[in-house]
Amino acid sequence: IYGVDGNEAQSFGNNPGRYDFNARWNHGIYEWALPQLYAEVAAGDLSVKLGHFYTLIGYQVIPSGGNFFLSRQLTFYNSEPFTHTGALATYTASDELQVMGGWTLGMDTGFDQFAGGSSFLGGFIYTMSEATTFTYMMTVGNLGWRGNGAINSVILTHDWSDKWSSVHQFDVLGSDASTRFGSNFAANGVADNSTGLINYLFYTINDKLKAGVRQEWYKADGISYNTMTYGVNITPVENFVIRPEVRQMWAPGATNGGAQVVGHSSLFNSTVFGVDAILTY
Repeated sequence: IYGVDGNEAQSFGNNPGRYDFNARWNHGIYEWALPQLYAEVAAGDLSVKLGHFYTLIGYQVIPSGGNFFLSRQLTFYNSEPFTHTGALATYTASDELQVMGGWTLGMDTGFDQFAGGSSFLGGFIYTMSEATTFTYMMTVGNLGWRGNGAINSVILTHDWSDKWSSVHQFDVLGSDASTRFGSNFAANGVADNSTGLINYLFYTINDKLKAGVRQEWYKADGISYNTMTYGVNITPVENFVIRPEVRQMWAPGATNGGAQVVGHSSLFNSTVFGVDAILTY
């Protein structure tokens, strides 16, 4: 990956200077990253990845083209892992059930181990019907840079009709990151404990236009942060999409917690308009 998403995809859970967590990969806001580098073997209904790969946790993904909205969830950006290094097995138990499990070197590592990171990563995807899918994923143990703890993520997706669909996500993070950062998200930008509740509603207007709304409640270290995001995806041709959106944010309890996070309160009590375009080839 190269671009403004590069910082998310880098292995910032590494010791500095290891793999792609290296100043040589950075060029201002545009950064290089190598978020996946693995071997995979398969036999029948079982497959195993060995190496560096994207996380299973959460609904949003790092590649921007895989998301409806331009902006990111607070939960995704501040609490969920992005990548792992380790071994991950996937077993297709039936047409309805897929089970995953494996071991990793904690959160956001690339062929490196920070602070003894060693954790379980796994969960399952259950297709309840043609319209409904339930997903549960978690990682628990020594999470590396994030300390000891666990994050659990539950996602329910449902197609109400050919035009209406919804996604409902609930994440809970509990860690002792405070031993390194202090238990104050407003001051240091790292949540010790957090809860995220996110709901999406989508409406397909026609083949070239789709509308969506996202509601999020994110509670980090005792302070609630709320967002409402409204947007459309305009697809004039098959491989080109334009994504305008408006995002409202309010967090009455947020304060300018410290020099490390200047403008914390004003950032999370604001309305922002954004637009981008994605060409896939």
